[in-house]
Amino acid sequence: MKRKLIYALALITCVIIACKKDKLTDANTNYSDVPVLPDVPYHYSATTNDKTVALGRVLFFDNKLSLNNSVACGSCHQQARAFCDNKQFSTGFIDTKTARNTPSIFAKGGHMFWDGRATDINDLVLRPIKNHVEMHIATMEQLSTKLSKTSYYPALFNDAFGSTIIDSAKIQIALSSFIHNFTFSNNKFNASLNNPSVLNASENLGKDLFFGKAKCANCHRIKSNTNTVGFPGGPPTGNNGYGNTEGPIETVSFNIGLDNAYTDNGVGNITKASTDNGKFVIPVLLNVEYTAPYMHDGRFKTLEEVVEHYNSGIKNHPNLDAKLRDVSSFENLTETEQEQQLVVLDTNHDGDITTDELSSFPTQKLNLTVVEKKNLVDFLKTLSDPSILVDKRFSTPFKR
Repeated sequence: MKRKLIYALALITCVIIACKKDKLTDANTNYSDVPVLPDVPYHYSATTNDKTVALGRVLFFDNKLSLNNSVACGSCHQQARAFCDNKQFSTGFIDTKTARNTPSIFAKGGHMFWDGRATDINDLVLRPIKNHVEMHIATMEQLSTKLSKTSYYPALFNDAFGSTIIDSAKIQIALSSFIHNFTFSNNKFNASLNNPSVLNASENLGKDLFFGKAKCANCHRIKSNTNTVGFPGGPPTGNNGYGNTEGPIETVSFNIGLDNAYTDNGVGNITKASTDNGKFVIPVLLNVEYTAPYMHDGRFKTLEEVVEHYNSGIKNHPNLDAKLRDVSSFENLTETEQEQQLVVLDTNHDGDITTDELSSFPTQKLNLTVVEKKNLVDFLKTLSDPSILVDKRFSTPFKR
């Protein structure tokens, strides 16, 4: 009787495993172990060699770029989710969680990652591959050897570079060439620059708030097809080496008062300067509707929560950016009184008023109404380009 019971349990276990395997197999029937590419490469407008971009696309979505073949760049940067994953923290190659929220990807200049540790896209692309949580490749030589033994890569590298030799420089060029084409700015806001009637009443009111009362444009630049708007008179410069550089979209970093004391010091972790603690690179707002949750730690689930932070929730951190302080009391002084006040504020007497020297000013309170907050969110959604979710040029090639 005991043997029969054991046999029955074993049989049931096998059936369950088989069912699970069948379900797994069914779920993956549309996916291929090798990339499926068009006979003629897709055309990409931001770069000159479409074959190099095609290789970059394969690399971006290939799990073989991780140590145990479980994670690709496209695992966290998913096209259907505007090249993020809509999770607070992402899962690495052995189910370990990342320390920060995965942002969407865009072609942009300036420093990359939330803490700005990468200087540009070229510097960016290899870092996740070597990261001990994300993909955990020990050396790029190890990856080059691995790809050289993969059936489809020698031909793809030969098409892109005229040689079957695979090395880290070529991997870097291909991946960065692919990402340089991540623009996705065909949205209602851009259309409204030539045809204002494209925006409805709520969106237009939200636009006025964005560039006015809500002060969003003080930190967030919006790159249009025809010009860059957001900073009257031009973009900001400087900012402790994390200022703007040439590129489709420039990046800067600010402390936006998320906490009174940060457990993650962001840029300060990189520069080791206490004045940089709590600063994070300001993200691109294009397609922000699709990229929840928000902030470096994914603390805000909705755009409404983000707006409320700036409306009423800013914390008085010593490094809080001056643009997020209420300086109306200073602005109401006479010119002479302002000069006297500046002398008082300059506590280290270096002739320059730094962020920490403005800590006596209170944090801003925008006092937006319920309707104004809705208007602002409605405007932010006009920055959405739905093609980011479906453009086949940026889809996984490992799909039949």
